[in-house]
Amino acid sequence: MPDQGTDLLDAVLARQALHDLNALYGRALDRCDLPLLTSLFHPDATFSFGIVEAGAAEFCPRVLEVMGALRRTAHSLANEWFDIRGDRAAGEYYLFSAFSYESGDESVEGFVGGRYAARFERRGGVWKYAHLMLVMDWNMNNPSTAQWHLRFGVRGDRKPADLLYSGLFQ
Repeated sequence: MPDQGTDLLDAVLARQALHDLNALYGRALDRCDLPLLTSLFHPDATFSFGIVEAGAAEFCPRVLEVMGALRRTAHSLANEWFDIRGDRAAGEYYLFSAFSYESGDESVEGFVGGRYAARFERRGGVWKYAHLMLVMDWNMNNPSTAQWHLRFGVRGDRKPADLLYSGLFQ
């Protein structure tokens, strides 16, 4: 019979690993970091994003092409729920994403709310996505009210220009 303390510790460590995986997913999208994004998925992982049904090798560059066409993006992932069963897990977490883009001569700001439904697998001791599905709950787009002429300090950017890649955190 397995030791309950060991099972509890494994569950806590698994939840933390899945949380970190989700956080890195948001970072990879916002920074358009293809090597990071592809590292989060098992090679045979699948995706279901409404207009895109694909495997990891096809999906990762395609989604970053879409993200890269936007001026700025900011993903926030919240309300994580995981059902962990050994080396497999199912999960759901909420997505709130703000973005901006140009439409003709107009600057547009958008906001998306939805959920990710995911299957995770631990292979060789490492948790990664096995399947990821976006469930879109709502979205809005409005003329931009951004005031970029004001100086707020350091602004986020894509890889490699973002502060994250400057060596500050290495």
